[in-house]
Amino acid sequence: MKLMNVFLVAVIVWITGSFSSPNSDDSKHNITVTISNVRSSKGRIQLQVYRTSESFAAENPYKELYVSKSSLSNKTMTYTIYGFETGIYGLALLDDENANKEMDYGWVIPEEGFGFSDYYHTAWSKPTFDQFKFTVSADKKVSVKIRYL
Repeated sequence: MKLMNVFLVAVIVWITGSFSSPNSDDSKHNITVTISNVRSSKGRIQLQVYRTSESFAAENPYKELYVSKSSLSNKTMTYTIYGFETGIYGLALLDDENANKEMDYGWVIPEEGFGFSDYYHTAWSKPTFDQFKFTVSADKKVSVKIRYL
C-alpha cells in the first residue's frame, strides 16, 4: 500500500511540474499604452514594437499592430498588448489617419502624427532607441503623446 501512495505522489508531482514550466504564460507580461493628443477618430493607430537600436534604425519591428480608434474619448485612448517576455522594448506610433500603413508627407513635413513610449520627441531628426526604450519585468504602463507638425 505504501508503494502505491509513493507512486501516486510521484505522478501528481510530475503532472503538476508539466503544467508549470518556466515558459508558461505566467512568465509573460502585458504593456498597457495610454495614447494622448489624438487629433481625430479617422484612420487607425499603427504601433511598432522594437527590441534593439539596430531594428529601430532598420525600421524592422519585433511586432506591428494596427489599433482601432473606437475607444477614443477626449483625444485619449488606451490599448493593451499581451504576451511579452522580460526584456527591453520601445514603442513607436503612427497616427495613420488614412490607414495606408505609412507616414504621409506634405512636401517634407509629416502630415500625420507620431509618438514614442514615455518620450515626447521635439527634434527634427529621428530619435534614438535609447530615448524611448523601457524594461519589462512585470506588467508595464507607458504613455505616448502624439505630435503633429
